[in-house]
Amino acid sequence: MCQDGTTYTVSYIAQSHRKSMMYWVLKGVMESSIENKKILEDIMNARKVFSKYKPLIIIILLFLLVFSLRAEAANIPGVPSSMKAYYEDANGLPYYSEMDSYYNYRMTQDLLTNGHLGDTVINGTNWDLHSYYPSGRSADYPPLIAYVTAFAYKIANAFADVPLTQVAFWIGAFIASLCVIPAYLLVRRITNDYGGIVAAVLAGLAPSYFAHTFAGFFDTDMFNILLPLLVVWFFIESVRAHNLKNRTVFAVLSALSLLVFAKAWEGWWYLFYMLIGTVVVYLLASQYLFNMKTIKPLGDYPSKLEWFKDQHEIFSIVVFLLVSLVAMLIFLGASGLSSALLQPLGASQLQSAVQNTAYPNVYVSVSELQVPSVSSVVAGVGGVVPFLFGILGVFLMFWQLKPKTKKEEPKNKDKKSRKKRNKRKKEAKPVETEDKNNIKEAMEKERRNYLLYGILFSVWLLILAYAMTKGVRFIEPFTLPIALSAGIFVGLLLGYVKDHIKTNGYQYVAMAIVVALAVYSPIVSAYAVSSAVVPGTDDSMVSSLTWINNNTSNDTIITSWWDYGHLFTAVANRPVTFDGGSQNSLRAYWVGKAMLTSNETLSAGILKMLATSGDQGPLTLENYTKDTGKSAEILNNILGVDKAQAQTLLTTKYGLTAEQAQNVLKYTHPDKAAPQVFVTSSDMVGKALWWSYFGSWNFTSQNGTSYGYSVAQANTTKVGNNTLFVGSNAVVGLVNGNNISAGVMNVNEVQSEVNQTGSSQVLSSIATELQTGNGSLVQEPHKLLVINNGNLTQNQTVSADGTFSIYLFVQNNTYITVAMSRELEDSMFTRMFFLNGYGLTHFTAKHADAGVTVWSVT
Repeated sequence: MCQDGTTYTVSYIAQSHRKSMMYWVLKGVMESSIENKKILEDIMNARKVFSKYKPLIIIILLFLLVFSLRAEAANIPGVPSSMKAYYEDANGLPYYSEMDSYYNYRMTQDLLTNGHLGDTVINGTNWDLHSYYPSGRSADYPPLIAYVTAFAYKIANAFADVPLTQVAFWIGAFIASLCVIPAYLLVRRITNDYGGIVAAVLAGLAPSYFAHTFAGFFDTDMFNILLPLLVVWFFIESVRAHNLKNRTVFAVLSALSLLVFAKAWEGWWYLFYMLIGTVVVYLLASQYLFNMKTIKPLGDYPSKLEWFKDQHEIFSIVVFLLVSLVAMLIFLGASGLSSALLQPLGASQLQSAVQNTAYPNVYVSVSELQVPSVSSVVAGVGGVVPFLFGILGVFLMFWQLKPKTKKEEPKNKDKKSRKKRNKRKKEAKPVETEDKNNIKEAMEKERRNYLLYGILFSVWLLILAYAMTKGVRFIEPFTLPIALSAGIFVGLLLGYVKDHIKTNGYQYVAMAIVVALAVYSPIVSAYAVSSAVVPGTDDSMVSSLTWINNNTSNDTIITSWWDYGHLFTAVANRPVTFDGGSQNSLRAYWVGKAMLTSNETLSAGILKMLATSGDQGPLTLENYTKDTGKSAEILNNILGVDKAQAQTLLTTKYGLTAEQAQNVLKYTHPDKAAPQVFVTSSDMVGKALWWSYFGSWNFTSQNGTSYGYSVAQANTTKVGNNTLFVGSNAVVGLVNGNNISAGVMNVNEVQSEVNQTGSSQVLSSIATELQTGNGSLVQEPHKLLVINNGNLTQNQTVSADGTFSIYLFVQNNTYITVAMSRELEDSMFTRMFFLNGYGLTHFTAKHADAGVTVWSVT
């Protein structure tokens, strides 16, 4: 019993233990299952949340990408660390990258100070007296950039003390980066996320657009992608909308976006005509070419109003036109609207801006008005791949019009699979006729949409392709339809990828490769641009202009070459003779002449006339002579002499009456000259090819001649007991005791000699030629001038037939060589900039900084 009892007890305990273990195991499994289910539910919820907010996440990432690349320019990576402070203001903010930024800054400053653009209002027109003094010029400039910046400035200063310079520095990069939002949403709506991402990156980082919208580039380009994109996006949404209310709202938004664009750029009208043309072509093509029955019969509707409301494209374009025209009429006025709408009649004459006129036309020197090459266009839109994708995108949109055909059943499927499929078909409920009609209607609607897109992008690209034949500046707007079309191309590729790649993972990989191919070049280009940014000015120029502001009277006029005019007015707060907004005038000839001439009194006379009476002297004289060239000849003969001599010349030599002569002389030789300063700077050395071209203008042949400088530091080497120096500008010289001889190497002869005898032997041959003057390796200059440690030690005519001259500056055994065209050797600019005004009596240096000198003109 005891044993049996023990056995029973043990068995019972074992069974109980097994039951207990099973309980806990089952309990653990159940709890684990519940926990896993909860985890799965959390994962599913997270996926739902991500799916819901995925577009927002993508938009944020896209914005951060394009903005961060623009923001990199604020670090001015193109400047060595040790030199960065030289290109920054007192607050550590880099100076703007180009000069138009300073004009926009000053207009914004005027708006905040005066309540309008410019210094004053004359006859109802905003007027800028700082530009093109003394007459000034209209400040009726597209005001959106000033409005937006002033608004941002007030918002920023509601929370902190932020200077206007800083707001202006950043706002272009911010506004320009916003274009990724409508670009992504528009193309995503047409295709998918892949297409939207590509379109956004290409639109935001197109090189021609990026190069004018990074941090520190404060110009109207910031609006040139965003606003046209809004106009097109809202219009497409209007056409697509099923609800009449939504259709109306989007059409109105499109029209209002066009109005805003009109406040940013005078060429807004091209979008206006583009949408009209698109709808007209679409209606004709869809109705008569593709038989889509886009225009419904009027008899199918109870009234014309009901018919009109159901014609999506017609309704949208009519609302767009009415709202656009009414809004433009209110904000631009009847004359402003009519002149804008008539601009296409003169669009074909845009290139005439670079044709010759009586006075030289400065626009020939403006790169934005040159006709671009195909390679420039391809580079401007982001490279070969984005360009090709953009063109192929248009073809792919039209390809979507191809009727969808039912796919054939693969032949390699076994009979058992086909039987199962047929059984499922039999068991499935038959598709109702109504459902079939809905599917057919949806497919037809999709075809109509793609026809609209294809026509829209075709018209868009053709208009801007034609515009590019009138100037490089039209590459920038051309990038927008290319970017959107390229995005649509990539998005539509997804369908083809899915048809040929069945594994989802491989599909993602394939599309990732396509997206990377599309966006790689623009991203790399944007990084290269932002990593090479150097501000457009530096401490030396700003210091000199600050000196003018603090040490000259408010009525002092600044004259220099036009490039820095906007900077002068913004920093020195003084009027200028001409600037980047008024460069295409007769003043280009006269200022160029004042720098090119060797006649100091003529140079001073020209500057005195321009600063005091502007264009009145040349225009008054031409009114009598009826000949621009003759007038210029007369002025060149009288501006360098006093008033009495000029009176005699006008009446005796040129046949003017005493009264006519007096009318001219009151402008050319004013009794009270305006106080003025003339600014020379190192940048004008490189620009000599242009100011000498305009200053040497021949009014008979209608052209000028470009003369230039070439400056380089030379390396020295010993040749016997002498020192030979060689500059990268091909200037060579030999120092023999106190005597220096120099010339320019005949590069072809020298290279041939090197190939035959070696470089060391050639150096000896060059040294021998410099000593003897015999040989073919070195060309002799017309004039050689040497300044040794600040002292003029040599000034001799070497060869009467020489076409160039050499100025050599020696400072503590450092040799700076300057080769120049012979016509520049005694020019006023050479004497002021290179010789520090040596021997001049009418020009006095008042302030000098590194590379910049301010001269008073007496």
